[in-house]
Amino acid sequence: MKQICLFSCFFFMMLLSSCGGSNPSYAPVYREPAATTRPDQPEVVMHHAHYAAHDSLYLIFRFEDLKQLLDLQQSATRIDFVIRAGNTERDMLLLRDTVQITASHKVQGEGSLEVPVKIPANHVTAGNSMQVRLWLKLAGQERLGTSHRLYLNPEMLQKDYLMVRANSGRPVFRGFATTADKLVLWRSNDTTAQPLPIRLFNPAFQPALPPMSAKQEPAPASQLPVADTIRLQTGDTIRLQQEGLYLFGADMPGQSGLLVQEGAYPLVTRVQDLIPPLIYLTTSAERETLYSAKNQKIAVDNFWMRVAKDKSLARELIRTYYTRVENANRLYTSYKPGWATDRGMIYIVYGKPNNISVSGDSETWIYRESEATPYVKFVFTKKENNFTENHFELIRNREYEEHWYSTVAKWRAGITNL
Repeated sequence: MKQICLFSCFFFMMLLSSCGGSNPSYAPVYREPAATTRPDQPEVVMHHAHYAAHDSLYLIFRFEDLKQLLDLQQSATRIDFVIRAGNTERDMLLLRDTVQITASHKVQGEGSLEVPVKIPANHVTAGNSMQVRLWLKLAGQERLGTSHRLYLNPEMLQKDYLMVRANSGRPVFRGFATTADKLVLWRSNDTTAQPLPIRLFNPAFQPALPPMSAKQEPAPASQLPVADTIRLQTGDTIRLQQEGLYLFGADMPGQSGLLVQEGAYPLVTRVQDLIPPLIYLTTSAERETLYSAKNQKIAVDNFWMRVAKDKSLARELIRTYYTRVENANRLYTSYKPGWATDRGMIYIVYGKPNNISVSGDSETWIYRESEATPYVKFVFTKKENNFTENHFELIRNREYEEHWYSTVAKWRAGITNL
């Protein structure tokens, strides 16, 4: 299942050489004065990987535009970051720095950026936050800044390794991989470290419950039965050929888990992946019909055709719905696929929120059609576990029932501008 190899992380070392000095999130947009406004905003998201060495924390930030409205590689000029003793602008400033975007930060063939940053270990304490702003140069003199936040905690300093992709040397971001990926255990200047244990779990997960449900799904426990254990030395190459949840290293809260899926995850490319996310729009009888169909692809097409009553509209509905499924997978994968999480469910059915605010371990999403109309608010709270920091649970309420069924009814009436 594994082999020892001589591996050169050329790309990754180039990233580290350009490091700055001493729950994936949406990006609020900040604009400098400009002559024009854009009708549609980019959806720039930031992911990160990290490891600790030599009294420092090394972070690699990955930026991408989900809507692909902007060419980040051409328009990005720099990132500014600050570390504060809290998560608001009023909290004490501990560190401020800037990294200029260069050719070494541009991921070839992907249109994304990967920017390394180094910060002192003494700033990585509970309660501190890192605020990152990516600056983009648009047409003329207009500039756009997308703002992102990363919460720091001391457990990050216990991670002395990265899992990187064998074909590129780039870190694994976003907490998931596929069974086709070949990964390498990378450590900085340390070939004598103890082998890294990797445990495989096969937890049964269920899609998110409706927002008005009286039940709450518990986060996975580290006491789940272990299906397999692997031990890797620095430089080992491995292919995680079995679907499941992999836990790297010792038990500790934080980002030490990796969800491995078959196919082209987070993309939806297989027929068997089309039906499960439809649970949010369909009845149990409809799903039974879809699952029992001899040709499930035709059955799914027929479902959307019955909803749209027009081929062109059906194609638009399919494109909108499964684009949201794929984005939910990219943004909200935790110990289960992103589409099956609470945030994934709300994102798929309602779309991108009009506003997201973060306070401590909670996120508040607000949806409203206009300033003159009532809004609906969803609050998610972070749930600690040993697998991921990206698991948030919706605070459910019976009062959501009418709004939820109204929104689902719009989908089933062929309305796509949700």
